[in-house]
Amino acid sequence: MGPDPVLLETISTGDELVRGRSIDTNAPFIAERAARIGVLRFRHTCVGDDPAALAVAFREAAGRADVVIVTGGLGPTEDDCTRRAAADALGAELKFDEAVFAAMGERFRSRGIAMPARNRVQAFFPAGSEILANAPGTAAGFRIEIGGASLFFLSGVPREMEVMFAEHVFPALKKMRGAGYTGAYRAVSTFGESEATVDEILEEIQRRENLSIGLTALLGRIRVTVQTTGPGAADRADAAEAEIRGLLEPFVLEAGTLERSVAALLAKRNLTLATAESCTGGLVGSLLTGVPGISAHYLGGVVSYANSAKVSLLGVPEAMLAEHGAVSGPVARTMAEGVRRALGADLGVSVTGVAGPGGGTAKKPVGTVHFAVAGPDGVRTLYRKLPGDREFVRRFSANIALDLVRRSLRKP
Repeated sequence: MGPDPVLLETISTGDELVRGRSIDTNAPFIAERAARIGVLRFRHTCVGDDPAALAVAFREAAGRADVVIVTGGLGPTEDDCTRRAAADALGAELKFDEAVFAAMGERFRSRGIAMPARNRVQAFFPAGSEILANAPGTAAGFRIEIGGASLFFLSGVPREMEVMFAEHVFPALKKMRGAGYTGAYRAVSTFGESEATVDEILEEIQRRENLSIGLTALLGRIRVTVQTTGPGAADRADAAEAEIRGLLEPFVLEAGTLERSVAALLAKRNLTLATAESCTGGLVGSLLTGVPGISAHYLGGVVSYANSAKVSLLGVPEAMLAEHGAVSGPVARTMAEGVRRALGADLGVSVTGVAGPGGGTAKKPVGTVHFAVAGPDGVRTLYRKLPGDREFVRRFSANIALDLVRRSLRKP
């Protein structure tokens, strides 16, 4: 990052985060985007809705870092106390901003909704703040300086925070980093091998000087990041990325995520897909329909949760259910064939399993999941025993189903 790295801290606010009622996705998003340009976070703090504690956290972070990014607490309710805490940390008063208030009113009017009086508090900011517009929402952010540190305050709503970060914070970070930065960042996503196995495969690369390799695991997906600095950084990062892709093939995802990779391969081969889901309840279809342009290749799906739906919608014989049970290879195979036939698709993929916490048996414990993909060349089945709770089993199963399609599409 050069002789003068930018020191970054992040602070997430809210009792819901401290008490575990919500998962903080903002802090990882910020850290990953900042790392792409060589700005590495060295500390993260989570603070509840306590104005005094927040003010202390803001002052302490400003004493350590060059940049502090705070998310949350900018809403209109009583527990949204970030503005007050920031004013206290700065030693300034809260000032009303007429332009922000007018823009809020217009936003409500355009939606045909009367603006609640309580929203007025969202137009107050510490005196001297730089206002940061929030295009998707009503909670405008702001930027203040404490000592030599810049503090950015963004909405805690992930969709809004991401837009605000891209429009206001990312350009500022690049400017602070300086034009002389010579670092490079690359990322490779994989699915199908464990984090430990990927680590072993990349052991030699990780020992090289001036090459930082990081691994992150989530629901079977392993993300490998490459970071390097100094002269020739871009070429060095490109070479490392190419070597990693070669070592980890065929686990490397073609387009970063499973759903985008499946969409890209369907488009490349001009094929269509249909889904038949039981325990995942439509998660596979939901992931696919999040990809722009997928309508040209994803025809639809059947959520056949009940056995009667498997029989009437997918043609699973009642005798097969009686003999093998709904969670079985033969039923998964017939579901995939049935949805392919029913929707007239080139490929059909199915998933049926025991997500828990109940429903398991000695022969089919919780986490037992069967998959199948049917196509012109026949049917391929897969069985997995997954650990974890209901949500983990369902989401991991959706990923496995997509990967089964992906691997089928990779065949010549």
